[in-house]
Amino acid sequence: MIDNYMKKSIDYIVWLLCITVAFTACDESEPDLFDEGANGAYFDYEYAADFNKRLNFSDYIVGNPDTVSVALKVKLLGYLMEEGRALSVKTKNIEGYAPADVTIEHVVFADNEYEKEIKVKVRRPELEDTTYAVCIYLDGSGDIGTGINGKSEINLYVTESYGKPAVWYSHVDTYLGTWSKEKHIFLANHTGNNRFYEKLYDNNLGMHVFDSILALNVSAVNALLANEPEEPIAVDLPILAETERPAYTVPYFWSEYEQYLGIFRANKFCRFTTMLGGSNTMDIASLYSSDDAIKKMQDEADNFHKNDVYDMLNEYYNYAMNGCPISEYKNMFWVEMKNNSNYRMRIPFWWEDPNGLGTAEIAKKYFGEYKDDKYQFMLKTMMKDDGAENFIAASILPFIYDKENNTYRWDESPFGKKQLAGEERLKECYRIIKAANDKRPITRRYDIPDVELD
Repeated sequence: MIDNYMKKSIDYIVWLLCITVAFTACDESEPDLFDEGANGAYFDYEYAADFNKRLNFSDYIVGNPDTVSVALKVKLLGYLMEEGRALSVKTKNIEGYAPADVTIEHVVFADNEYEKEIKVKVRRPELEDTTYAVCIYLDGSGDIGTGINGKSEINLYVTESYGKPAVWYSHVDTYLGTWSKEKHIFLANHTGNNRFYEKLYDNNLGMHVFDSILALNVSAVNALLANEPEEPIAVDLPILAETERPAYTVPYFWSEYEQYLGIFRANKFCRFTTMLGGSNTMDIASLYSSDDAIKKMQDEADNFHKNDVYDMLNEYYNYAMNGCPISEYKNMFWVEMKNNSNYRMRIPFWWEDPNGLGTAEIAKKYFGEYKDDKYQFMLKTMMKDDGAENFIAASILPFIYDKENNTYRWDESPFGKKQLAGEERLKECYRIIKAANDKRPITRRYDIPDVELD
């Protein structure tokens, strides 16, 4: 009795499994929602909010497009057919709104095609801060009827409205200045990114990305000041202080004032701008050309020249470990020194020899212990002999770093009237400097050792 009951139960379960497999096989051959006898289309969205779409042309600044395409997803109900079928898509006005200007492509479902995207081209609104609207609907005419109730219409609202991004505060205000529509559009086009502001804030950390904000200021200021504009600059990006060390490049107006300010340096540009009370790109060119600025340039010209020389000596110190020949220093950074100016000095790298390569011993052998006034005397002496237009300060100690062996070797660049290189150049500098020093009154002589030369 029990065995018969269990046998019948097992047979019934097997029968159910067979039916399930059969229906599953049928389901896999048809797309979801297809229904025998139906022949309609519907917009394929799940939530009610998806049937009210909004397009803001302020999200499409780059390239200033006249039209933006909006894609609408459509699906069919019914069995697939082998012949192509046209879908009629129309528009109608929405009460209370001026009509949005849209163009809808001719829609055809190819054989066995059951879903696709309709491309709607939307024209930029005629007026900013005004909302235009249009209802896009499937009207059921043509080869394909309507499908699911409530899914045959989509309302599209179109505007061009600009607003300050939520991340625009704190560091962004400090380094990019007060938000404005003009600035927003400029920065979007400058970066090639309609949503450039998103890179200024890290949502995971909940904080601004300082390096990105600073870099955007520098690149944008450089772009604004690279060439003389046809019209006054309308974007007021801040010119940062020297302490921020912004990597600004030479502005278009700098060459007019080079006689006073000397060669361009970013820190000099920041310093002089601050000195003039300037703050942003909108007024900086006129600020530099004012009578007060020209007078200030003339008064400060000597100081700026001295700062340039000091910057040069610092740069030469830093160049030493690059393994770069001294003959190339002039192309990298060079300022012609003046015999009647007293400069602030920086000990040469090879005289200080911070890495203990052995060059300090050689420098001291010929010139003794380092002193600022002694080094300035040496520079001016060799500048007079080489000619100010040819003299490179670093050539008095003509060493070059040997990266492969982590040591020094003699620089083979020829210098001076005799075009001597390496150790011979050093000895020639010693002869000239020693002779000039010995001619000075004994009370003003420097402690330069006596060295027997070959």
